[in-house]
Amino acid sequence: MGYVGQHLVSVVTGFQGGRSGARGKDLILPNDQHAEIKTCYRVDQLGVCTVCGAVVTAIETECPNCGSEAVKRKDDSKWLIVVRTHKELIELFDSTYFYLVLFDFVDLSSDLDIYARIWRVSPRTKAFAYCMIDYYHNIRSGSSSGAPFNLWPFKLKFDLLLSDLIFQARIGQDDNITIETFEGEIGSATRHRLPPLSKYARSGGSELSVTAIRSVAQHLDLTLYASTKSELLSELEEDRLSRSIADEVLAEALCDIMYGARISGHYDDLPSGVSPPAIWT
Repeated sequence: MGYVGQHLVSVVTGFQGGRSGARGKDLILPNDQHAEIKTCYRVDQLGVCTVCGAVVTAIETECPNCGSEAVKRKDDSKWLIVVRTHKELIELFDSTYFYLVLFDFVDLSSDLDIYARIWRVSPRTKAFAYCMIDYYHNIRSGSSSGAPFNLWPFKLKFDLLLSDLIFQARIGQDDNITIETFEGEIGSATRHRLPPLSKYARSGGSELSVTAIRSVAQHLDLTLYASTKSELLSELEEDRLSRSIADEVLAEALCDIMYGARISGHYDDLPSGVSPPAIWT
């Protein structure tokens, strides 16, 4: 389905594909620039009947074996970014943009309508560059499999990208298509906002620890009194709203704290225009 994503981006942006196949420059931009396209396709993931254990496809509303509607759906597909060598790491930052394509169900539990969406991301930002440098030097190097980097839609590392949604269409079960956003044609691109921070109370792992949250607050001249991760995030969110702290400011502080120590010693890999992290303790 990656090719479908590439064709869709080409149609939406008006830029010609680069005949890249699995490798190479996916999209050819003016002035000898190029872009990469990654597709996450969640609408063909197989579920399982919780009564008899039979496999259930995404478009089936009941188990084909026993007729039960007790079906466990899956929607854990993600974007994969392959970086096998140091050269490939540096080449990531040569792209003008990354286009992230997502096909998923509007409501996995009750609705078979599909969203087709495209976000545009600059790889020359702290959120992207720090994340990929950390992946290559720390995560991949410590893995025997050398698996690609997993970028999960609507998780912390995606949210920090503050990407621009340039296309959104709803595909109905009757095959009718409603285009809600099409940059330059219908509406304007919209910036992905940082959600309420309480969302990360059970996610983020060590990257968003109690210590990290306190360090972010300290940099923003905030004083937090709570002790647990959940309470600290709620308190930080209240201060964020009351002081109207911009998403860009908060995201940069989070990136510096999350990745600062982890990418220390690898600042030479940072693309032009991206500064090393300031680490607050």
